[in-house]
Amino acid sequence: MAKDQGQTPALPRGGRSVATAIEPPKKRVGVLQFFREVRAEARKISWTSRRETWVTSVMVFIMILLTAFFFVVVDIGLRIMMQFILKLGT
Repeated sequence: MAKDQGQTPALPRGGRSVATAIEPPKKRVGVLQFFREVRAEARKISWTSRRETWVTSVMVFIMILLTAFFFVVVDIGLRIMMQFILKLGT
């Protein structure tokens, strides 16, 4: 009978293949090389526009106000319920 050619081999218990489980130690780089790489990575960042930052900040502030209002209403409701329950006990 022919061997199945469409299947991948089973992986060891850790879920990673043996080839990726053993990685050579990474070579340390100098300080200048490190900062060059940091600068190169920083150039890849896509910064948000002023308008997008403003709109996001306003939305966060609105959500904070809505959340605060919700918790105030819940707190008042629980306080009224507790006062009612305590009055029933006396």
